[in-house]
Amino acid sequence: MNITIAFFSIFSFIYEIIIGENSDFPEYREGIFDSVGLITLIISVAICLLFYVGLGRWKALWYTMIHWVITILIVASIGFGFAFSQAKGELGDVDSYLIRFAIFNAMYAALYFIAFSFLFKNFSIFSKRTPI
Repeated sequence: MNITIAFFSIFSFIYEIIIGENSDFPEYREGIFDSVGLITLIISVAICLLFYVGLGRWKALWYTMIHWVITILIVASIGFGFAFSQAKGELGDVDSYLIRFAIFNAMYAALYFIAFSFLFKNFSIFSKRTPI
């Protein structure tokens, strides 16, 4: 049980390093950071698998560098929208901290996708050389 709690606190640590701690809303640390961070990681991995294993093995349809960049932008948009909606739904208010949180979640989603691209591209047929 403690390993699970320690794993989830990694997301709080990652977000608070960049955007700082929000003492006005402890809900961020108590649940928003952890749930949004984990779901963002899962979404990034799922879309990366879809790009390389699904589309990349199916046919030469979505495999160039432009397609990869478009997919990163899609992942970042999903990361932004998910973080924004979860935090707004939990807090009921939009402030500059929430916007910063959503922006940095989008950046983390894109970074996760890029990192997993180097792992999953070897499972592809047509996207084997995307991004490099």
